[in-house]
Amino acid sequence: MKPRTKFEKTVAASNEGLSAISPKAVEWAVKNVVSHIAFRTSGHKCTCSDCGGKFDYKGKGKSVRCPHCGHRLQVTDTMKRKCRETSYFSTLEAIDGLQVQRVFLLNVCYRKGEPMRTTCWEVCRLWLGGDGKTAVTSRARTIGYYQDSFNWMTDIELRQMSDVHWVISNTYVYPRYSVTAGLRRNGMRDRLPDCHPMRLAKALLSDHRIETMMKTKDRKAVAYFVSNTFELDRCWQSYKVASRHHYRPVDYSMWCDTVRLLERCGKDTRSPRYICPINLKAEHDRWLAKVNGMEERRRNRERMQRAKEHEAEFYRDKSCFFGIVISDSDIEISVLDTIEAYKEEGEHMHHCVFQCEYYAKTDSIILSAHDRQGNRIETVEFSLKEGKVIQSRGVCNSNTEYHERIVKLVNDNAHRFLEARKTA
Repeated sequence: MKPRTKFEKTVAASNEGLSAISPKAVEWAVKNVVSHIAFRTSGHKCTCSDCGGKFDYKGKGKSVRCPHCGHRLQVTDTMKRKCRETSYFSTLEAIDGLQVQRVFLLNVCYRKGEPMRTTCWEVCRLWLGGDGKTAVTSRARTIGYYQDSFNWMTDIELRQMSDVHWVISNTYVYPRYSVTAGLRRNGMRDRLPDCHPMRLAKALLSDHRIETMMKTKDRKAVAYFVSNTFELDRCWQSYKVASRHHYRPVDYSMWCDTVRLLERCGKDTRSPRYICPINLKAEHDRWLAKVNGMEERRRNRERMQRAKEHEAEFYRDKSCFFGIVISDSDIEISVLDTIEAYKEEGEHMHHCVFQCEYYAKTDSIILSAHDRQGNRIETVEFSLKEGKVIQSRGVCNSNTEYHERIVKLVNDNAHRFLEARKTA
């Protein structure tokens, strides 16, 4: 793509000045991003995937340290002799007054009795200017079933930004990074929060509230509110009061839901008495019960009437995802396709998916996970902005034994939602 604006011309010029990735960054990615396996046979003979060394291990632990190379390995009982794994990671660099996130694809091949073999390819680069403008230089994408397939013979050059670039760049970041003076001034230093690094950088340049959280080192709050700006608008005043009282919730998603419930009950959402509970889950459940009890006679009619006002928008934004079903041998996960389905889900699971109007969220999809007998297991919120599950809740917001399995199953099928969104 030919650069047209002044910013694009600056990006194109700076793109040529980047050097190759540091060997230390690749070494860090191999150590921290991909799995390290101990192939164990039925005779308790183990083979290290890192160095290829062999040793005996008859213990029942899930991990063991290799006596040859000293690496911590995950014990896997298998007769396979080779295995492949790929994963994305990224680095942050500052060049010519621009912030760039470089995304790499790490390919690892394990073979019994041989040292690990790795290859590393650079996929794309996300650029951010001091005024918040963004651009991407990337390899050309191929046409096919997988959205993140790239032509490795093409050059990394200026291209059209797409959802795929945002999704694959939401990954591990090499901890030794450099940022522009503006980002460093606004608090982007030391350990980064667990969120999209480029969305974080963009928010730091445009939102003083994110800057405040970064400078107070409330990384969990930053990680949540960078992806949930609507919640930040609603809960900012409450957050400031809680912060002055040195209160930091263990779960910001649940805390924001609690603030919403307090508003519904007419309570003061700037009072530490209400917004700084010792047991957050218990208070969340208590206020949810109060809301349910207070509106027992009239809430269903009024709430449904209010929900019906959003019904046209709901079908317009979400109908392209209806019919998507994800399943394995024990679990079936489907998209909630009516306002009534949200109401039933909230009543059966005893959480606030309906009361807090999740059907009105334009950047997320709500799914319901059932077992083969039709019993509800967990309710899943999938973020279209991040391309992954941001929360999955069982009855009364607790996690079930299927929690990790459900989250992985939905994340493995993220491409189906991105494809469906294109057809909307």
